[in-house]
Amino acid sequence: MSHIAIEGPISDAFLRALCDSYNEFFYHYDHAPVLTVGAENLNPLDSDADLALIAERIETMRGRKESNVQGTLL
Repeated sequence: MSHIAIEGPISDAFLRALCDSYNEFFYHYDHAPVLTVGAENLNPLDSDADLALIAERIETMRGRKESNVQGTLL
């Protein structure tokens, strides 16, 4: 994995805290539907199939919150 020089000083602890803060915020967010996408196995910038998968999940959302878009439909 390549890193941008400015990202070097960012600690793992900071990134974990940032992730936890976003998770907490969106767990309680109810002003619009929220789709949580696990990006570990997706690359929508370079893969048309991955982008189509995300678009399909957006189009078929039935609830206010859905998650687990991780490269295969669950």
